[in-house]
Amino acid sequence: MLFFVIALILIFAIIVYYFFSIAFVKHNIGNVDDMNDNINKILEKYKDTISMGIDFINTEPHKWLHTQSYDGLTLYARYYDNSSDKTMILLHGYRSSAARDFSCAVAMYKSFGFNVLLCDQRSHGRSEGRLITFGVKEKRDVLSWCEFINEKYSPEKIVLGGMSMGATTVLLSLKLSLPKTVKAVIADCGFSSPVAIIKKVARQSFKINATAFLPFLDLYCRLFGNFSIYKNNTCDAIRESDVPVLLIHGKEDGFVPCEMSKEAFENANDKSKLLIVDNADHGLSYLVDTKLVESEIKIFLKECDLY
Repeated sequence: MLFFVIALILIFAIIVYYFFSIAFVKHNIGNVDDMNDNINKILEKYKDTISMGIDFINTEPHKWLHTQSYDGLTLYARYYDNSSDKTMILLHGYRSSAARDFSCAVAMYKSFGFNVLLCDQRSHGRSEGRLITFGVKEKRDVLSWCEFINEKYSPEKIVLGGMSMGATTVLLSLKLSLPKTVKAVIADCGFSSPVAIIKKVARQSFKINATAFLPFLDLYCRLFGNFSIYKNNTCDAIRESDVPVLLIHGKEDGFVPCEMSKEAFENANDKSKLLIVDNADHGLSYLVDTKLVESEIKIFLKECDLY
């Protein structure tokens, strides 16, 4: 009987570690920046536009910068100097890349007069790391980059921008003591918390209710990554901040429900705005309705005295 119980516990532990590995451990999933790679098949309709944007990012004059995270990782980012007193810091999404997620954004923000810092999130691109923590540790990397940019270039104004997990990352960073130079946040299709998105993906992709597994998954996160998936919620972070936030979300987002941005907006200050884009799936708002999204970003930046 004892052997049977031990076997069951061992099997359960292996199953939980399997899901921990799928969700949090860095994997080679293909070349995200190659629009001919199978991983980008879902973006076939926008292939040419994204490819042109990636080419711009790679060929536009820039320099690679690096800084240290609070826990000793070397983080890398591309810096596009626009001789400006305002800088846009951009954070990409889960298992994605800075170049693909912001293929159109770098040129746009440069045209708006910003310097651009295009960051490789920890465990992505050139940045070090083995685990992806759904914004939990990444939010402190935002602080590291803000402090680094302030010290090296001394901009008067910083705007934080994020896509998907990057959006969650910049929103969660609002709970930290960010420099006073941070004047606004633009968050595109972020999820409300690690717990919420894990539950949603488990239900959608694996047809399981993850609620009972979450405490054990959290235990593995604590043991192997020194972080917790609990107590990190964008609604709490945005509620405690007076920084203006523009929340953008595709109405047809099949990965992160747009209700998550709506919920965050309900907790935002009166200087914040919400833009829901019709017919846009996850991360595609700008590509689906470029004119609308660009116009709303301009209006928001003007209201924040940033354009």
